[in-house]
Parts: sequence; C-alpha cells; structure tokens
Amino acid sequence: MALVNIMKPEYKVLPGIPADGRLTAMRHTDSLLPITRFFSTDEVEKRKRELRENLLMAAGLFPMPKKTPLNVKTELVGEFDGYSVKKIMFETRPGFWSTGNLYMPKKINGKAPAILNVIGHWEPQRLYRGDDADYPQQLANFARMGFVCLVTDMIGWVDSRQIKDHYYGGGEKELYASNGLGIQLWNNIRALDLLSDMPEVDAERIGVTGASGGGSQTLFLSLADDRVKAQAPINMISLKMQGGCQCENASGLRINTDNAEMCAMFAPKPLFIAGSTGDWTCDQENIEYPALLESYRLYGAENMVEHYYQVADHQYNKKTRQRVYSFFARHLMGKEMDWVEQDIEVKDVLDLTWFRNEGCAPGIQSDDEFFSAHKKERIDSVNGLCADDKKKLLSWMLGTGEGYTTADASIEIKEGLTIRKNIINSKRGQQIPFVTVIPDNWDKKRVTLAVSGRGKECLEDDHISALLKDGVCVVSGDIFLTGEYGDAKVNIVGSENAKKYFTTFNYTCDQYRAQDIEFLWKEAKKLGEDCSLWAHGNAARNAAAVLPLLEDVKEAMLEKAPLKLSSDCEYLEKFHVPSILSIGGIEGCLKLADAKIKLF
Repeated sequence: MALVNIMKPEYKVLPGIPADGRLTAMRHTDSLLPITRFFSTDEVEKRKRELRENLLMAAGLFPMPKKTPLNVKTELVGEFDGYSVKKIMFETRPGFWSTGNLYMPKKINGKAPAILNVIGHWEPQRLYRGDDADYPQQLANFARMGFVCLVTDMIGWVDSRQIKDHYYGGGEKELYASNGLGIQLWNNIRALDLLSDMPEVDAERIGVTGASGGGSQTLFLSLADDRVKAQAPINMISLKMQGGCQCENASGLRINTDNAEMCAMFAPKPLFIAGSTGDWTCDQENIEYPALLESYRLYGAENMVEHYYQVADHQYNKKTRQRVYSFFARHLMGKEMDWVEQDIEVKDVLDLTWFRNEGCAPGIQSDDEFFSAHKKERIDSVNGLCADDKKKLLSWMLGTGEGYTTADASIEIKEGLTIRKNIINSKRGQQIPFVTVIPDNWDKKRVTLAVSGRGKECLEDDHISALLKDGVCVVSGDIFLTGEYGDAKVNIVGSENAKKYFTTFNYTCDQYRAQDIEFLWKEAKKLGEDCSLWAHGNAARNAAAVLPLLEDVKEAMLEKAPLKLSSDCEYLEKFHVPSILSIGGIEGCLKLADAKIKLF
C-alpha cells in the first residue's frame, strides 16, 4: 500500500486550514445565547415536538423505560394546623426509589389540585429554611391553600442516597445516556404518575415549581410531559447561564437550543418566571421575558405568562413565593387568592426524613450498581425498537440530516483524470474540502466515496488507484481534523464548565466526522447510480456508525482493525459518540445497515 505524507497539490482545495466554525467551540453553559424567534403557532408546535424528542434522547428516555409498580410507602410525620405531612418513597424503577414528603390539606372537597415541588441545589434540600428559600414553610402553605403537595429529593442528597454522587454522569456513563438529568426527570415523571393516581387529586390540575436546579427540572418535566398544566421555574430561565450542574447537563441537550427556547414551548399554558438582579436572571426583565411573550402572543395567550423581578440575590424567597401561590390558585383553582404566607414551626427537620442522614432505601446500594442495571435497561429498551426508530436515535446521536451547499468547482485535468475541487459549507459552519476524480473511461454510473483518517491522501492508496484505472469515479474529502486541517485543534472558549459539559452544547470530533461522511455521500450520490463506500483507518469507525443512515450504498468496504473496540473505556478514548453503546456500538450500527459490507 503506497502511503504519502504530503498531499499532492492536485488534491489540495484551500490555501490554508479550512475556515471551519467547529474549530472554535463557543457554546457552553455560561455563553450568551441568541433569542430564538417564531412566527406562527405551527412553527412552535413543530419545534415543541423536536425539543421534546431531543430532551428524551439526551436524558436516556428514548424509548421510555417500562413503568413498573410504584410500591408507594408512607409514614405519618404529624398533623398540623390545616395540613398533615407524610414521609413518602416510591419505586421509580426496579430497586430504585424516589424519596420525599407529601403535604396534604386537612379538608378536601372533591378532588384537589396538586403541586410537585422539585428542589434546587440548596442544602439540605427540602429541609432548607432560610431567607432565600424556606421549603417546609412553602410546602405547608400550599397545603393550607388546598393543594396536595409532593416534594422529592435530588439524587445523592437527604434520603435519596442509593446513588451516592449527586454529580452522577459523564465518562463511560455518557456512552449509554446514563445521567443525573435523566434519572431525576424519570423520577419526576413517576411522581406525576403517583399524583395522578391519588384519589384525592384532580389529574387535570397538576402544577410544577422549583428554583435554580429545581427550575431546570421544572422546565424539563414540563417539556417532557403534557400532564403539567402550569409551571413556575424560578430564577433559572436565562440566555446567559444554562445550569452549572451535571444534573442539568446531558450530552446533546443544548447543541441547538437553550433553556429559554425550551421554556417558550410551554405556550399557551400558564407560566410564571422570576428573576433577580443578583444572579444570571438579571436581564430577564428585558430579554427572556419579552422573548417568551413572543411565542405566547402567537396563541393570543400573553395573559398566561406572569413575571416577577426584584432586587435580590439567587432566591426562592417570600416575595416570590407569595406571587407563586396566587399564580397557581388562579390557574389550578380558578380563584383570585392573595395568599399571605403563614409562618410554621418545625421542631427538628430530620423528623421529615426516613433515615436521618444514616442509610438509604432498599435495593440498589451504589453508583456502580445503578449504572450496571441502567446500562442493561438502556440496551434492552433500544434493542426493542423497530429499525426506523433505531435509525432515528442513531441520527440524533450523530447529528446527521443538516443542510449544506457547495461552491462552483475548480477543475484540473491531469494524466487522464479530471479533478474537480470543491468545498461543502454546512448550516453549522462546517467547511469540508473535497475532490471528485473522474477517469476518462468513467461509465457515468460507478462511484466510490473514499474516506480515511489521513484525509484525501487515501487517493494514493493502491485500491483507490485500481478503481480509477478501472474507470470508477472517486470522491474523497477531508473529514474533520484530517487532511487540509493539518495540525488544527478545537479551541474551547469559556470557563471550566465549557470543558466539563462540552458535549451538552457541542458535537465530538467523531460525531462531526460522521456528519462529514454523510455530506460527502450525498455529493457522491449525485454522480451515479452505482455507489460504494470505502473507509480506511479511524474513518472506518465513523463510516460504520453513519452507514445505516446513508441511502443506496451498494457496498461498504471498511478496514476491519479500527472497528474492534472491546471496552467502554476504549470507546471513550477512540470513538467518543455519546449514547453509542446503547445501540450496540459499531457492531450494532453495522447490523442496522442495509448495505452489503465487506471488511478488509
């Protein structure tokens, strides 16, 4: 096999490194993101479906896990003035429990509305009492108003210690979409199941609220589940900060969206947002709130959005809470109620817990044990999908399906070959140099796309040379960071969180290379009806992954050695595609492909 170290001039398209937007990664949790605008309700509804699917895939909830019995356990904490409190736990998946408290009104006439209160990163969570937030007091006041109120723990805190690390996710877990965001979102979906099944609750009148990280979970649940009829994400909705915890960042979640756009998808249902001068919601009054109103205005529902802005630090304080009480009373009770928060006393907040900081629920007892069970659950559930749904999931993983344009090609003729030099410019900012090499004896039918970890240098490979001599047209391009990219690297702009949650906002190099191969394949397909794919070196992995998504591949010739990845760690190091192992990795992709496959 003839190898060369310097690309031949006739194959070089650009004078320097491609002007490729992917070389600078500017999207991250603390970057200022643009407002997304909509011009019709049809646009909003279409985007709502897209973002719900995107959220569920990022959270590892596509397909949805099987809903197993909740096996609810309760224990009375006490009867108080106007309400009672119970400890509650319910089994959201086999061996794994969500824990919290259930605050019940003393008197319920008929069926009552309900509130699910999800807590942010205040410690100790639902037990926290302070000026900036007071959860026992807030929950008690909801119950005194007549709401059934369920509050649950974040994983890793209070009673929810089967997973020890609240920051669960990342690393090998990313390859299966096993992340804290998805675990908590599933817990909250099952919390809605619990509330909906309670004889005391009107399932058509359920609201959700939470602040900070709880605001993120409020947002996610309201996008994922139509049973949420009103939501109040507090001090979270912003275009300048998207969430600084693992439980708010899952791979693929915000590559093409942000919290404000996801929040706008709640239109035309009742929405309350709050902001403060002292945190990342400081511009909410003039930026995010007017942007949300735009979507609601399309439905004629501006009156369904309420907003409160105050001089304060990060908070869910009494001023905000009193407005939230009135908001939910208005929309879930049909009452104009100016509720004045009443003070409560709690002798020992640990009385509200099951384990008093010692121990956890039965069943799963460690992060590793949960990951092992979740890994099997993900593989089994994805295996149960039909081929079309598997391809839909794979397309999401790889980020395929985007539009692109090409330029007017430059043409050279040399030694019986016509060489067309061109570039692909994608809507994402990709700039991929490629050439089309046409031998004089081409029959205008046979075309081969050749890709390699060495870029267009693979045109010098003995096999490709033989194809050209045989009259086969060959297309080859420099997939991301190969060939004409030289020694270019991705520059990650931003704080440490920009690196930590890189895949929440950006594709990996391997995902980009799979996208590039899809673009190049579409160019090859324009030339002839008899099209094959040849992939050498590391590019064989990218080609194998995207192969099920390529149309009309007569034959795929892939180098065998790079396809052999034997462990999760090896995938993470050599083929970093989040969620890929839930579909069976490279082997699973090859099984899903329709093409004839030949390994060399």
